[in-house]
Amino acid sequence: MVTAELPGTHAMRNFLAALFASLLALPALAQAAEDPPSRVARLSHIEGEVSMAPAGTQEWSEAVLNRPLTSEDRIFVAEGGRAELQVGSATIHLDSSTEFSFVDLDDDAMTMKLTEGHAAIRLVSKREREDIEVNTPNASVVLEHPGEYNIEVDEEGDATIVKTRSGEAQVAGEGASYTVKANEMGVFRGTEDEELQADISKLGPRTAFEDWANERVRDKERSTSSKYVSEGVIGYEDLDRDGYWVNEPEYGYVWTPTYVAAGWAPYRFGRWAWVSPWGWTWIDDARWGFAPFHYGRWAYVRSRWCWVPGPRRVRAVYAPALVAWVGGPSVSVNISLGPGVGWFPLAPHEVYVPGYWHTRRYIQRVNVSNTIIVNNTYIDNAYRGHYRDFNYRFRDRPDAVTLVDREHFVRGRPITGRVMRVSDAELRRWGNDARPPAIAPERESILAGQPRTPRGLSADHVSRQVVTRREPPARVNFDAERRAIEANGGRPVATTALVERNPKERGDFRVPRGRTNDPPRIRELDAPRSGTAARIPDATDIQRRDPAERGRSSPRSVDLGERAAGGSAPSIGAPENPKGGMRPERNSSDWATERAEQRIEQRQREAARAYRSQRSAPTIERTERSYAQPERHVQPRIERSSPPPRVEYSSPQPRIERSAPSAPQPRMERSSPQPRAAAPSRSSGQGSEGRVSSHTRGDRGGRER
Repeated sequence: MVTAELPGTHAMRNFLAALFASLLALPALAQAAEDPPSRVARLSHIEGEVSMAPAGTQEWSEAVLNRPLTSEDRIFVAEGGRAELQVGSATIHLDSSTEFSFVDLDDDAMTMKLTEGHAAIRLVSKREREDIEVNTPNASVVLEHPGEYNIEVDEEGDATIVKTRSGEAQVAGEGASYTVKANEMGVFRGTEDEELQADISKLGPRTAFEDWANERVRDKERSTSSKYVSEGVIGYEDLDRDGYWVNEPEYGYVWTPTYVAAGWAPYRFGRWAWVSPWGWTWIDDARWGFAPFHYGRWAYVRSRWCWVPGPRRVRAVYAPALVAWVGGPSVSVNISLGPGVGWFPLAPHEVYVPGYWHTRRYIQRVNVSNTIIVNNTYIDNAYRGHYRDFNYRFRDRPDAVTLVDREHFVRGRPITGRVMRVSDAELRRWGNDARPPAIAPERESILAGQPRTPRGLSADHVSRQVVTRREPPARVNFDAERRAIEANGGRPVATTALVERNPKERGDFRVPRGRTNDPPRIRELDAPRSGTAARIPDATDIQRRDPAERGRSSPRSVDLGERAAGGSAPSIGAPENPKGGMRPERNSSDWATERAEQRIEQRQREAARAYRSQRSAPTIERTERSYAQPERHVQPRIERSSPPPRVEYSSPQPRIERSAPSAPQPRMERSSPQPRAAAPSRSSGQGSEGRVSSHTRGDRGGRER
């Protein structure tokens, strides 16, 4: 009997399986959207006058060295100045008279905006699913591969110059797209009403600015500290000239600064600033003061402070400040700090507890990537809010605890010379908390520098439209964000809560004609490395989560932009966990869910295309026997040139019974002589036709004995 399989049955099963997995992945993708990014940009070098405007505000202030930068942050370099930014393995150099900003910066995307000036971008590596794009007034430049790129926008904004010394760039504009390969330079002209025109030619020698940027990158490539830190640590190159590495038996290789001020301790010389979505963030004054204060842990060994980096084989996750907090006597730092705010560095193996929205997966990653956690139960307890009994190593040490006036803490002022003294007896009476104080930021908290008007910045240049592949979501302003923070008990709100719920049409971005607006990106649950593919979690992943987490979804987002000034503060998600755990409690925001649904629809379309392509494939007909039995792997048949002679016996060989092992074997008599060819030697082949049975070997053994 012959039965035929229906056309496309196998493809249909794959389609249904992909659909089911996508539906299971929706809650997990929405939760991942609530976690903050695992990387930021660092303002690593300043020459001349450099100004900065934080996300959510139009106010400018002086840029501060080691300031973390993220989405919607803007930088302007005045005439005669220069600046350097670091983002993972990428380095960005800005020339004078340059207006630059990050449109979107997270684990798998870096979208930049260049409205005026010159930017040199060096990519050492690029992950498989990472999107790197630069938006200019008349073109969108996508950097496809690691390499050295230079992008320049003229003063009028109608011409973009793209130089590719290594790598490859895709340039798209109104009605046209071009490729700039290695050692090529492209000049692209056009406006919103004109088709993009290109003039691609051979690349010439470097300019003075490009030589300066190239020399700084080459100095960092020779860094010896890369042997001791993991991938993703930002700012490790500055550790070479300001300290030394030594191998400690307890911690392995640790780094110690060479010169520090009298009374120096970690997190004592710098300032605090509010950087969304992390909240209170430490900005150190030292030129090397980025990596040791946002990654790893600090230890006190042989009467000196030393920095202990995280495991080298685990990709590092950025943290705003790896400290724990102290407050006044008998006062919880979550409610009020009285006259002062205090903190101390975390020692190796101690758990860091975020004070911002996070999932169980995030608190696991941010800890195991920065120190060795002996027992994961500590992380589970911290996620559930059971961290009051943590025994901190530096909790009762006045030389490790830093206490400042609340006014200096909130207003982003330098605390150098403002440290309050506290005795051992007073410190023992104070309470401590693993999370930052629940204090809402002021406008000075996000500026973290002296307000000023940038010299040479034109309002027309700031408001220029740029070409993009996808229009980013609008962000709420700082006033609306602050009202939401106050309603959340002084704690940071989730990333998706900062998105404008009913945005007006943005005038600073446009998608060129002939190109549809790409759907919003979906952050991967785990950013894949090069050569690996991301996957949607299956039912096993969902069931493997903690029981408390399976019943919990992401926080609810609200419309922050609809509230009028002076109105009541909006409600942001569920109330804070009474045990202290800051985690999502209710339904995820509509925006995160919409992004996840769009990714699922894309996977469904791919499965549907695979189904249609297989419908035309010929079906496989099987007999009833072959359909019922499982398929077998048939061994190939070996053809012999001439078969070996077969041994014929006149009668079957009798079985030999042995009374004792030492008894000699009886000699077997054959009725007919054995052909010589049938008695293989010890070196004979192992084919089935040439083997000698066990009783024959026994016969030979008896004769030998």
